[in-house]
Amino acid sequence: MKLKFTRKTWYFFLLAAAAVSMLGGFAVLGGMDFSGLEMIVFCLTGIAVLFLAAQKGAPAREKRNYTGVFVVLMLSKLGASGWAGDICSALVWPALLATEYERGRPIQRQLQLVSAAEVLRLVFWMLTKYAGMSGLAFWTNLMFMLLTCARGWAGLTLYKTQEETL
Repeated sequence: MKLKFTRKTWYFFLLAAAAVSMLGGFAVLGGMDFSGLEMIVFCLTGIAVLFLAAQKGAPAREKRNYTGVFVVLMLSKLGASGWAGDICSALVWPALLATEYERGRPIQRQLQLVSAAEVLRLVFWMLTKYAGMSGLAFWTNLMFMLLTCARGWAGLTLYKTQEETL
């Protein structure tokens, strides 16, 4: 039996990352701490981006874009405790979706929604974490849920619109 990995496989990993992230968001809204799920999301996203960069037959520019997304993803973990990590984290999905949009994928609305949700979540998160506005924690969590839904929609669209090549 021979395993065959296609772009659709890596889009599934992105979809799974969004689903795990959403699970963590629901846990936070329910008052539980599932912060360990963030590492699973990080790994799934990283694997998908790395293998999209290594896809055979892709133009060099596209490979550079995916590699750049992976570098930003790594920087988000290296600076995880500070504001630089927060900003890098907010750039990963919009950059990834922008690369897919440049490839001609029909994800303009998803890209816009993910970008807007990332900005809103980042603003609320920074106000909560760095400005001491702990009263915004509920809204920060709500913005995170909007973001996970937007990522899920984008991942599902990428997955469903990719044709299987045999």
